[in-house]
Amino acid sequence: MVSKKRICVTRKDIWNSGCPGLLRVTLFIATLLIPLLAAGCGGKENTNTKRPSAISGTLQLNTERSILDVSREQAAIFQTYYPDTRISVNAVAPEHILSSLLNKQAGAVLVCGSLSAGEDSLLLDKAWRGRKEPVARDAVICIVNRRSAPDSLSTSTIAMMLSGKLRSAGDLVPLITENNYRLLLTLRDQLHIEKSTIHALQAPSDSLLAVKTASDTGVIGLLFLSSYNELALPAHIRDLVRIVPVLSDEQKARATLPSEQHIFDGTYPLATIVHYIYLSGNPLAAGLGSWLSKDGQKGFERSYLAPFRQVPRTIILK
Repeated sequence: MVSKKRICVTRKDIWNSGCPGLLRVTLFIATLLIPLLAAGCGGKENTNTKRPSAISGTLQLNTERSILDVSREQAAIFQTYYPDTRISVNAVAPEHILSSLLNKQAGAVLVCGSLSAGEDSLLLDKAWRGRKEPVARDAVICIVNRRSAPDSLSTSTIAMMLSGKLRSAGDLVPLITENNYRLLLTLRDQLHIEKSTIHALQAPSDSLLAVKTASDTGVIGLLFLSSYNELALPAHIRDLVRIVPVLSDEQKARATLPSEQHIFDGTYPLATIVHYIYLSGNPLAAGLGSWLSKDGQKGFERSYLAPFRQVPRTIILK
């Protein structure tokens, strides 16, 4: 019967053995290399099997063009706090942004303005288990030529202009950017004209909308405040345009401009929400959403958007 014994060969045993000199040297080097190779393989295996978490991994974040700059800034700040994350931010057409999430082309999206009933129903579907979190505030604004007549507009007047019941207010005709899917949804939602046809002139882009408004006293341009703020307009064009204060008929208050405070507290009646949307089961997407809802509010406050929640202040008493 052969007994099995564990044999442990040390470097000393090899050196004192009767093996030829070259063989002893080869075996000695092997005893040095084997632990190093084993450690290297183990480290590589741990790296490859590391699971993504709320503060590590990669994420594709799709956003609408009007909030692309602030989205990239927020992603950069998040990666500074959590260097094990890699977040890529791309602009996607509003009508395709939600499908890019459902088709797994993106891990999360930022949507500025109202969602359609169909989009909301998809997020509620158990097959998707979508999560929608409000993280910031934007607004629809009305811009006119500085020489145009109205000092303010009511929401009911804007609604009648867009529905065709009132051709103009002071001979002003509405002007929007063509194919601006998200803006149209938001206007219908805010002005309660969901079932009406929108009557407006169309401009090829937000930039040309502003240029047209600056040169024509007969139009009133409608666009998101974020879109207007990110336009690279020449100074002389921007000087010819002014933002019109808007009055809510329901509140019967004075007309207000879309300042950050008025957008935040709801005093400006055409304020809207920026939503962060992701699918359940993605830990990094959930982690970024949680951060945007809390610490990320400071970044929104410093941008051309308003935060969704009040940013805490630190008061130092001397």
